[in-house]
Amino acid sequence: MKKILKRLERGGSVILFLDYDGTIVPIVKRPELAKPHPMRRKLLEKISKKIPVAIVSGRSLYDLKKLVKIKGIYLIGNHGLEILFKREIWVHPYAIRMKKYIGKTLKRIEDRLKNLRGVIVEDKGLSGSIHYRLLNQDKKKALKSIIEEEISKSKGKLKIKKGKKVFEIRLNLNWNKGDGVKKLLSLLNLKNEALKIYIGDDETDEDAFRIFKGGDLTILVGRKKSSFAKFRLKNVNEVWLFLKELLKKMGRKET
Repeated sequence: MKKILKRLERGGSVILFLDYDGTIVPIVKRPELAKPHPMRRKLLEKISKKIPVAIVSGRSLYDLKKLVKIKGIYLIGNHGLEILFKREIWVHPYAIRMKKYIGKTLKRIEDRLKNLRGVIVEDKGLSGSIHYRLLNQDKKKALKSIIEEEISKSKGKLKIKKGKKVFEIRLNLNWNKGDGVKKLLSLLNLKNEALKIYIGDDETDEDAFRIFKGGDLTILVGRKKSSFAKFRLKNVNEVWLFLKELLKKMGRKET
């Protein structure tokens, strides 16, 4: 962490991007239970009053708004397909057209998975997640087979992306968290010279790590072996320790 904090000493404006699950909240068995502690939410609110802060997630904007509950914070949902900024919402045009199609596909998958206990099918509007953290390990092959069979019926319109105990059902579109970050920066017309910090833990965050330049801070959370991130933090608790130090440094800049 010392190396990361040292980079902040160079001064200048800062923009903070944070993944949600596995980064600022632990990954839990049921996605609706992943809520930040009130004290941590208060800390993030303080940071957001000093620098721009964006939560970047595979979750929907609707879900993020319910969980985060911080005024003035930016939200990038559904892997960059929808963005909340300054009380406005931007949604990828193609995703809007495909919303009903995604919903019908997820309904078919859910119907076929009724006999597999421990599976949660989450319709996020512009994408879907099939969580199997509660599923018996010997049933995973059957689960994967059903999902692949249904997605193949889309004839290339949809794709499967593997996450931590979850299969993500997404549009087969060249758009990801990194594109969502770039779109938000464009919408806000933020200065290119600002130091950008991105913290994430999952494979989907690699798409965001790739877009940042050498001077920016990309931070992987956890023990994943290979990553485009330059720095690492051990776990969610270390992320919050870093955020506390970040707030302290922001305070010193003002004095």
